[in-house]
Amino acid sequence: MSVQIAKNKPYIVGLTGSIASGKSTAADHFKSRNIPVIDSDVIVKDLWRENNDMILKAESLFGFPIKSETDKEKIKKLIFDDKKLRLKLNEIIHPYVFKKINDQLITFENEKIVVIDMPLLFEVGYDKKCDVTCLVYVSKPIQLMRLMSRDDLLEKDAKKLINGQMSLDTKKMKADVIFDNESDLDYLYYQIDQFIRGIKL
Repeated sequence: MSVQIAKNKPYIVGLTGSIASGKSTAADHFKSRNIPVIDSDVIVKDLWRENNDMILKAESLFGFPIKSETDKEKIKKLIFDDKKLRLKLNEIIHPYVFKKINDQLITFENEKIVVIDMPLLFEVGYDKKCDVTCLVYVSKPIQLMRLMSRDDLLEKDAKKLINGQMSLDTKKMKADVIFDNESDLDYLYYQIDQFIRGIKL
């Protein structure tokens, strides 16, 4: 794996993947190496709970109050079937996400490396804010098999979930570093450790 030369402090690693690719497992391994991980999914959950300004904008988009988990599930179904609506919601949410990430980065200013765990890293353009981007990759057949097993889904439902995202092959072309997760976890961890060792600080 190629050697990285860190110019900034902290060195920002953008970590991404797709559903059932193993991104969260990779993020946990970075944490086990005492590297801070900022989880964008956690930030989004917090925003839905506490950011009234964002919620009001989302309510205006969807045309109904968003007060309960049932309302949020309704939103998930709506954006799942409507790509344009999904993009509009992302345009509302992600400026707030970016601000929260920047706020957290300030608290990590003395860290050498910080990982940004973000499923939509490329889709929302946050890759441009990273020093290096890393993708946890599996082939589509393995992704499908793991998703069906993990979430107890029928093949048609699992395919619909996968096809609703940017494909891992497309992300593979965009990423700087690929972590192959088609084998066992030890091999995934080995690749991540090699990557960390390759960063010159």
